[in-house]
Amino acid sequence: MPRILSKPRGVRTAVSGACTLFFIFSMVALSLGQTMPLTTGDLNQRLTLDIESHSGTPPVLEFVLKGPEGTVQYLAFDFESDGKRDLLIDEIHGEVVFRGVPFRKPGLYRTTVYLYTGEERFTREFRIAFTDFVWGRDNFQFANDGEFEDASDFVSQTLVEWAEQRFGPLSQDQQVLLISIMYDIYKGSIGRCYGFTGQQVFYINNPEHIPDEHGWVYSVAEREPQLYRSMDYVQNDIVFSNFLSGKINVTDAQDREGLLGELGIVKSSIEEGEHIIMGYLSNRMHHSMVVYGYFENLFSNKVTLLAANNWERDQNNNTFSEDAENIVIDLKPKKPRLSWYDLTKKRYRYPKSIFAVQREQKYELSLQDLEALLDSTAADIVENGRAVIIVEKTETAYISDEEGNRRGYSKPKYLREIDEIAFKKIDYNFIFEYAAEQEYRLVLKKRRYNKELDEYKKVNLFAIIPRDGGLHTVIMRDLPVQDESDLVFRVNRDGVHPE
Repeated sequence: MPRILSKPRGVRTAVSGACTLFFIFSMVALSLGQTMPLTTGDLNQRLTLDIESHSGTPPVLEFVLKGPEGTVQYLAFDFESDGKRDLLIDEIHGEVVFRGVPFRKPGLYRTTVYLYTGEERFTREFRIAFTDFVWGRDNFQFANDGEFEDASDFVSQTLVEWAEQRFGPLSQDQQVLLISIMYDIYKGSIGRCYGFTGQQVFYINNPEHIPDEHGWVYSVAEREPQLYRSMDYVQNDIVFSNFLSGKINVTDAQDREGLLGELGIVKSSIEEGEHIIMGYLSNRMHHSMVVYGYFENLFSNKVTLLAANNWERDQNNNTFSEDAENIVIDLKPKKPRLSWYDLTKKRYRYPKSIFAVQREQKYELSLQDLEALLDSTAADIVENGRAVIIVEKTETAYISDEEGNRRGYSKPKYLREIDEIAFKKIDYNFIFEYAAEQEYRLVLKKRRYNKELDEYKKVNLFAIIPRDGGLHTVIMRDLPVQDESDLVFRVNRDGVHPE
């Protein structure tokens, strides 16, 4: 029998009879600015019941009811024979009509909820699936943040080290091209999200490799040098084998068929009890999370993915975590809508696409694929005739023309006076792209401070300049940037020269 939640606080109980129901619907209609009472069909559509969860597993489920006030008198929950009866059932307060843990073991379940309005009964059906994921056991105790970045090496440095370990020695041209490609795929921030998610899934699936005697992910010490190397290598393995190789397309817009295909892989993995990495792409972010559950609303054709994020530290409460994210995919419209309310930032985010990323036990990478990628990138730069300059770790970096117009960044302002120069800021790393035949001044000032090492961060510069049908590349490391005076370079077809 279904479990019934009757006469909850805050919901009016209707007296039976057509006149009474008409009165209730009329009052609701007036409050919504309507001139006619709601029909049964309209009311059914207006009543939305969705599931949220911000816990590890077994998930603490919150059924959230929205719709015309006072129309639902009580609800009945049928959690199948697998659901527990000793549920924590809360009286209605706000929009949450049920909060509890009906399913204890990982698996796939079906749930039916009946909404009683007095004379009508509406049905909502859900599919609920989750794996075994516990906050304080299966998440890292540290975050993908600036503190972690300060304790690790330059992303550009570890990228080249990874490539030479995987493929053999690289020429200077190949190194700079690879660094440029890496920066091209980043959005507004550099992170090791695939390093975090990839290593996390690997450790969960292979606990014998966890470098700690306790044997769970949360016990891994952040200050272990081998950990940084492993996570950098996993990050690059995943990015190269999936995105740079073209296996996963992050350039073209994702259509409905593509989204359904990726979502199907994620759901199947969860139903089989396997965590899966989900990549996420928006206009301002390329990120990844570990998905460990989903809730499918069969009435509204929505799927909510339950995912572990790695942005915050000290996540050890399994019943509620701000980093247990709910990514909602509304499949009802012709063009599906994706949304994610970030509890930590208190803002909505709207992904353009998602993609399933399988964590491989061992990555077999192809030298031919790398060479083809570098050659095609070089050919594009030569054909377009546009130079690329990359500056790492300053608070001021801009290019100016003879009239003194500037393009770049000088903390806290963006400088946008030259339209012909493309500019991108990624944390405090800067990428300029401009017509190679032009001559400009490059101005650098103020180093970034590394709180972890109690020293200033080194400033590096990389350049790719097309000329004479080929490329000229530049690598300058540990530049003598000062806080009070400008370090100026003249950039032209001949290269990058101190002024």
